[in-house]
Amino acid sequence: MSKPLVIVESPTKVKTISKILGSEYIVKSSVGHIRDLPRNSKSIPSQFDSKKILWGAVKPTGFENIYVIPDDRKKIVSELKEIADKAPEVYLATDDDREGEAIAYHLKEALELQGNPKRIKFNEITEAAVTNAINNPGKLDIGKFKSYEARRTLDRMIGYEISPKVRDLGGAFISTGRVQGPAIRLIVEREEERVKFIKSKYFEIRARCASNNAEFDASLKKVQNLRIATSSDFDDRGNKTSEEKRYLEELEVNEIVNILSNSAAKISKIKESSRSGKPPKPFKTTSLQTSAKSNLGFQPRKTMGIAQRLYQEGLITYMRTDSIRLSDVAVKAARLYISENFSESHLPNKANLYGDSKNAQAAHEAIRPSGDKFIKPEELLSRHKEESDEYKLYKLIFNTTVASQMTAAKGITKTIEIEVIDTIFSPLTLSISGTTWTFGGYRDLIKDATEKSQELPDLNENDEIKIINASSEEKYTNPPNRYSSTSLINKLEELGIGRPSTYVSIIESITSVFINSDSSLKPRILAIALINNFMKPYFNNYIDYEFSKSMEDELDKILESENPDKSKVDFLEHSHNTIKNHISDYGIQDPLALTTINLPFESRYVIKTGRIQGKVPYPYLLRDDDFKVGLPPEITLEEIKNDYIKELEVNQEESLKKERTVSNCGDCSSSIYIKLGPNGSFYIQHGIKQKGVRQEKCEYKNLIGPIFEDEDPDKLSPEECKSRFSLSAKNPRKVTKNGEWTYSSAVGPYGGYAMKQRGRTVFNIDELTDITKEDIRELIENEKYKKISNYLGGEILKIPKSVTKQKMIELILDHYKLDEKYIKKLSKDHLVGLAKSLEIVFYRGRFRMKPEDATKDNLINKILVEKKNKPLENPRDALTVGSIEIMSLFGDAKPS
Repeated sequence: MSKPLVIVESPTKVKTISKILGSEYIVKSSVGHIRDLPRNSKSIPSQFDSKKILWGAVKPTGFENIYVIPDDRKKIVSELKEIADKAPEVYLATDDDREGEAIAYHLKEALELQGNPKRIKFNEITEAAVTNAINNPGKLDIGKFKSYEARRTLDRMIGYEISPKVRDLGGAFISTGRVQGPAIRLIVEREEERVKFIKSKYFEIRARCASNNAEFDASLKKVQNLRIATSSDFDDRGNKTSEEKRYLEELEVNEIVNILSNSAAKISKIKESSRSGKPPKPFKTTSLQTSAKSNLGFQPRKTMGIAQRLYQEGLITYMRTDSIRLSDVAVKAARLYISENFSESHLPNKANLYGDSKNAQAAHEAIRPSGDKFIKPEELLSRHKEESDEYKLYKLIFNTTVASQMTAAKGITKTIEIEVIDTIFSPLTLSISGTTWTFGGYRDLIKDATEKSQELPDLNENDEIKIINASSEEKYTNPPNRYSSTSLINKLEELGIGRPSTYVSIIESITSVFINSDSSLKPRILAIALINNFMKPYFNNYIDYEFSKSMEDELDKILESENPDKSKVDFLEHSHNTIKNHISDYGIQDPLALTTINLPFESRYVIKTGRIQGKVPYPYLLRDDDFKVGLPPEITLEEIKNDYIKELEVNQEESLKKERTVSNCGDCSSSIYIKLGPNGSFYIQHGIKQKGVRQEKCEYKNLIGPIFEDEDPDKLSPEECKSRFSLSAKNPRKVTKNGEWTYSSAVGPYGGYAMKQRGRTVFNIDELTDITKEDIRELIENEKYKKISNYLGGEILKIPKSVTKQKMIELILDHYKLDEKYIKKLSKDHLVGLAKSLEIVFYRGRFRMKPEDATKDNLINKILVEKKNKPLENPRDALTVGSIEIMSLFGDAKPS
C-alpha cells in the first residue's frame, strides 16, 4: 500500500522529520527550487518567440512569468513525480516564507498535483509542531507566491533594463539591483562623511590618587565648575558646539597637570543612585547576527548557516524573522527553566512582553530554542562538541531567550568627586564612579562582556586625598565608523529596506566589484562613481531610501490583496513605465565622464575607476597631461592625499624609464616587452593586443613572465625573458609527475609557489579500500554524499547486497564521477552548491572568498581539478625547484 508523501526543501530535514513521522510516511527533499525563470535565451521553451519575451522570462501581456525545469533538476522532479502519483496524499512542507511558498507552488505545478495539495507549515521541527501541521494542513498562499513573483520579476526588470546602462562604467560584471543600490549608497555616503570630517583636538587628564593606603585613578571632569569638553562637544567640521563646556588649550593642560601633581585634595561630594539593568530582548534575525558577531566573531553568512543547521536539527525555531515576540509556549518553557535553576526573585510575577517595530512583518516569532521544554546547552554535548560553532550559537540563543524572561538586575552607582583648590583654575574637580550590583537578575545567566567597572575605595566626604602624579593625553575626534556587515544590515532594517531572508545575500552581492569587505565595508572607487555619476543623476529613485521602502511596502501589499494577481500586474506595469521613462531620460552618456571622480581638493589629477579583472576594479590617477599612476584596488577616497600622490608620481616617473622592447620573439613576428604593472612592479609581456588585429599562433602568445624584485629590468637578456614565460599561472613550469598528481612551479602576484594537481574525485579510492562494505554503505548514506548525488543528477545509487567490495567501489566511483560535460551544463547556483558540498576552498589573492563570489569558469575548474599550492621561500626557486624538493613540500617525499 502506498504511503503519504511529505516534500521538504532541504535534504538535511528529511532525516529529522522522518524520525518524527515514522514509517507511515515517505519524506523526500526537493533540494531547493525545482523550477525557475529561464537562465538565458536558449532556455526559453520553443513555443515562445524569445525576441518578444520581456527580460528573458516574462510574457509581454499580463506580466506572466515563464518557468522551466532546469536540466539538473529534471531527475529530481521525475523521482518525486513517480512517488507523488502513487501517494494517497501529498504534503508540501517547504519553509514558511516567500521563497518556501514559491517552491511549494512550483512543486504543485511540476508534479501536476490535482486539486489543492496539502500545505503544511511549522516554525520549529519538533514532534508537536510537525504532528500538528500534518493534522491541520492548509492551502497554498497565492498572495505570498504572487508577492514573491513580483519581486523576482521586478529584480529581472531592473537587471535587464538598468544594468546594461551601468556597464557604461566599464565592465560586464557591473550591475545594480533594487536593494543593492541603497546599500551601496549608504556605504558611499558614510565614506564621504569621513572625507569631509575635520578632526578636533581635546585633552583627557588623569590623576593617580591615594587615601588610607589605597590607590586609585580619577579623571578630571570640571575646571572652574564647567565640564571639560570631550569628543561629543565638536561637530564634524571641527566646530565647538557647547557654550557651557570648557575647551582646554595645551598650555592650560600642562599647567593643570603641574598643579595636580603632588597636591592635596579632599572628597567634596559622594553621590549614590540606583541602577537597573534591563534583560535583553529575544533575538530576531538582525539582532542574532549582531550578537553573534560581537560575542562569537561570526559574520552574518556564517551565523545564518549555523542557525539553519540548528533549525533543521529541530533545536531552534525558524531563523528568518523580524519579530521579537515569544509564543506562550516559549514563555512557559523559559519560566520553567528559571524556576528550576534560579531563585524566586529571578522570576517576574508576569511574563516580560516585547513589542515589534512598525516595519515588522511578524510572520514568525522570535528565534528561540524549540519545543515546550528547552534543551539545555549541556544536553547538546552528545551531538556537538563544546568548541563547535553549533554549540556556541545555540548557547547564545538559549541564554538570551531565557534571560529575556528574567527579572532586571539591580545595583547602586556611586560617583565620588574630588576637589583641588588652586589660585588659577580653582576649583579643579576630579571624579571616579563605579556600579555595585546588589541583585544579579538576568546577569546571573548572562553578563555584558564589554562592561568595565573600577573597584571603588571606601571613602567619605571631606576625606583628605593625596595626588601622587597626574598626566594628560592628547586626543582627537574620530570620523563616523564605516559600516560593518552587521551594522549595515541593522541600518537597512531601520530604513525598511530588504527583509530578513535577503540581508545576507545583499551584503554578498555588493562585495568584490563595489565594496572591499574585511573588518569594515569600504567603497571602492567604482562604487563612488556608480552612486554619484550614474545613479543619483539618472536613476535616483532606485537608491532613494524612502522610495526603496515604499517599494518593499507595495510588494508586501500584494501578499494581503484580495486579488493578488491583479495587484501584481498593476505594480509591475507601473514599475515598468517608470523605468522606461528613466531609461529614456538617460539617453547616451559619455563613459569618460561616468568613470571620472574629482579629488576633494585642488589637484591636476582625477581618479579613474579603471579596468575590472576577476571582478576587482583597478583604479588609477590621471593627470591633465594624460600621465597615469596606478592605485591599489582596495584604496579608499579618504586615503588619497596630496603627499601620497606626490610620492606615487615620483616613483612612477622613474619606473617608466625602464619600460622597453627587449627583442623579437623569434618564434613569431611579435616582440617581447618589459612593462610596468599597475601595482608598480615590472613584468615581461609577449606581444601587444591591438583591436582588430589577429595575433599569430605562438606558444608564448599573450603570456606574461615575472621580473624579480632584486633584478634590474635593464639587464635582462632576451633568453632570460623568454624563459620566464614558463613561470606564469597559465603556463607553469612542469617539474614532475607522481601517480595521478602533476607537480609544477610558477610565480604569482604574491611570490613563487609550487602546485600539485589532479582530476578531482568525490571519494578517495584508497580510503574506500581500507574500510568494510558495511562502512561504505553507511558512508554513502551520509547527508553530504546524498547532496552531491542530487547535484550530479539525483539518481538513487542502488548497490545489490551480494556485490563484491571491489564491484561496490567501482559502482560508487562511476556514480559520483565528476563528468566535465555534465558539470559545464550546471547553473551557477548548483555549481556553488556542489562546490560547498565538496568542501572546496576558494581564494581571491591571499584571502578566502565565498564560492558565490567565484566566476562560473572558476567554479567549474575547481570542481573538476583538485589543486594544492605551497609557497616557495624565494620566488627565484620557481626556476630551479626539483622533483624531490617539490614533492617534499607537500609531504609526498622525503628530502634527500
